[in-house]
Amino acid sequence: MSSKATALFDQYGDPIRSVGNRGRVMAGGFRGASYSDPDLAAWTPNLYSAHAAYMGDRNPLAARVHDLVRNDGWTAGGVTRVVDTIIGAQFRLTSKPIARVLGIDDDAADELANNIEAEFSMWADDPDCYCDAGRRNSFTGNLGLMFRHRLVDGEALAKIEWLPGRGGIYSTAVKVIDPDRLSNPHNQIDTVSLRMGIALGAHEEPIGYHIRMAHPGDAGVYNPNIWRWEYFARETTFGRRMMVHAFEAERAGQVRGISVLAPIIKKLRMLGRYDEAELQAAVINAVMAAIVESPFDHEQFAAALAGGDELSSYQTQRLGYYDASPINLGGAKMAFAFPGEKVTLTKPSHPNSVFEHFVRASLRNVASALGMSYEQLSMDWGQVNYSSARAALLEVWRGYTARRGHFVAQAVQPIYAAWLEEAIDKGRVKLPSGAPDFYAAKAAYCAARWIGPGRGWVDPLKEAQASAFRIASGLSTLERETAEAAGEDYLENLRQTARERKEIASLGMDWKQFRSQPGGAAPPADDDEEPRPKKKRKEPA
Repeated sequence: MSSKATALFDQYGDPIRSVGNRGRVMAGGFRGASYSDPDLAAWTPNLYSAHAAYMGDRNPLAARVHDLVRNDGWTAGGVTRVVDTIIGAQFRLTSKPIARVLGIDDDAADELANNIEAEFSMWADDPDCYCDAGRRNSFTGNLGLMFRHRLVDGEALAKIEWLPGRGGIYSTAVKVIDPDRLSNPHNQIDTVSLRMGIALGAHEEPIGYHIRMAHPGDAGVYNPNIWRWEYFARETTFGRRMMVHAFEAERAGQVRGISVLAPIIKKLRMLGRYDEAELQAAVINAVMAAIVESPFDHEQFAAALAGGDELSSYQTQRLGYYDASPINLGGAKMAFAFPGEKVTLTKPSHPNSVFEHFVRASLRNVASALGMSYEQLSMDWGQVNYSSARAALLEVWRGYTARRGHFVAQAVQPIYAAWLEEAIDKGRVKLPSGAPDFYAAKAAYCAARWIGPGRGWVDPLKEAQASAFRIASGLSTLERETAEAAGEDYLENLRQTARERKEIASLGMDWKQFRSQPGGAAPPADDDEEPRPKKKRKEPA
């Protein structure tokens, strides 16, 4: 007999298993690839590329996620809390120009950083909102809108406009674009160099974007721009960014972002339906229902239906009785029933006894997809203690920090670089003597740290003491601790502290009385104070 093996191939021409002599299946080394295991035999997913897996599903996924955010309270609340935690009400710039690369000393770098921060505040926090092309949002407001798109749509899209002569100090402005408008002109099919509205270069790098001039959802409204597309290059010939597209790729070759809610769309939908069903059942059972059983004879009832008057005479007696003594269930009061009748009350069986446990389990799944804890999503803190809350906060914060850093690199820094280029070109940010041109050391000039909302505290006293210890031991710095824990700029705090000390002294008050530590402990001595003499210990007799 022949010992040759016959190979079986899948739709891609790859061997999936081989049949040896006597028809025996020659399995591989991984049970997860088995086609004979009863638990895996029917599981035969296709081997999609990153682009092919999302190409045809992008629009229905986006539409369903948008519907959930509009109509599902858990989804809307979860998205809002993530945006508030990562972006918050004020996203602060801390300029960090690299002195060594720029060929300047640290004092010159600090002076340059102060100049940059002051000018950036003039643009980012302008009350007339000239930093926004639509003049609705501040710089932080635009970032919050972009990051909301980043969560819901899986990607954030914006155009860096140049709008001179409309007012304000700077011409640089940001226009946030709905990712639904990024598509191939006239919905043509994808090609090697054009995928889902993005023009690609030789190395699959984005070189331009095709933007629909109106949202496809405006098809029911007369809008002639709905069938017009415009092409915008990613950057100018001299390197100034014109388009910002921020998303976290999960696989190589991915050109568009995928919503973090995509894996749990079905669960969110079913949870919402179950929640509504339980609520409706509870409302129905909240109304006291009763059934009145009458002793009326069946034969008399049949005769009445045939034309007799027994039923009408009986009903006449009942109506006369109830007119004189009605049964009132709504007022929680009941009169005596007609002789021979009895009232049976229904027994409500809702809400379901396992409803709360089921919702908790489902919300943990949702919270995991959003990168937050169950307690943050549900606002249910009844089953946590300090240790568990602290551990959850640290784990979640690690994810928030990574997500914020990725968004800063892809979205915030390009916008900041475009503004800084204009600020230097206008002479409002003056370069130190001997420093190179902006484009000769762009990365060194644009180096920065961005301060978002602080991590917060579970136990303020314990964590403040731990923070002070890290600073004293050299494990951290005042700048880092102030930014991470409180979301503040340490220089602003120091300047404010100096002003407060000066004001307190001018009023003849002692600064030390504001520095006593909890528990009656004495405050540490200032550097300019003489150390207190230590008391001598008495030797035992």
